[in-house]
Amino acid sequence: MFTDDEGDDDGRVRTSTALRHLMVFQLKLAADALRDFLLSPLSVAAFVIDVIRKPKVEKSLYLRLMVLGRRSDHMINLFDDHADSGELTIDRAVDEVEEILKTAKGDGSPDREGAQGQGPRNQQPSGGDSQNAEAPPAD
Repeated sequence: MFTDDEGDDDGRVRTSTALRHLMVFQLKLAADALRDFLLSPLSVAAFVIDVIRKPKVEKSLYLRLMVLGRRSDHMINLFDDHADSGELTIDRAVDEVEEILKTAKGDGSPDREGAQGQGPRNQQPSGGDSQNAEAPPAD
């Protein structure tokens, strides 16, 4: 978990990898706390409305809120219980943002190398055209 996936066989904790895990965990804790902060008063309100309206089970606001809570729990994925579910999680979102940033920075990811290989070909013709356009006319 905290070792380098790219062939680091000594099994030691890597500071950069452990720091990344800590930062993602703190993000998840903040999302979990925000969710709890919002769900607490909403659950009381939904319960009171259900008591007054006495809806059928499938129309219960309180039970719908519980379903929303479970879905958000999967999305937050605080303790990696839902890592392989295929659903959108904070972990997956962080991984995607990290890939976008690596590609933009040019850390040598395959997508960036492909773009670098195509860049000069696209720039040469336009550079050649601009040179021809700037050349003085022949007398």
